[in-house]
Amino acid sequence: MAAPCLGFFAPGLINGTFCWLVFGILANIVAFNFFTKETPKITKEESKQLALVVVWISTICMWLFWAFVYMHQMVPLMNPIHTPMP
Repeated sequence: MAAPCLGFFAPGLINGTFCWLVFGILANIVAFNFFTKETPKITKEESKQLALVVVWISTICMWLFWAFVYMHQMVPLMNPIHTPMP
């Protein structure tokens, strides 16, 4: 009997998504504490907004790429062809 298809609720996909969420939160903290500064052309608040946009857009893009690769491995398009050994 075939295993049930969990789709988007596969445990590996849920755990990986949680890991990417934690990564985004940590990256946000690092960006706010170490990479935001005030200059003559940008205020500290604008620098924080820019860091927020950069961190979350990059985190979402990396998560999407990871999720696509992970889901592709769940249902492969090609099956291996085994040849018998002589």
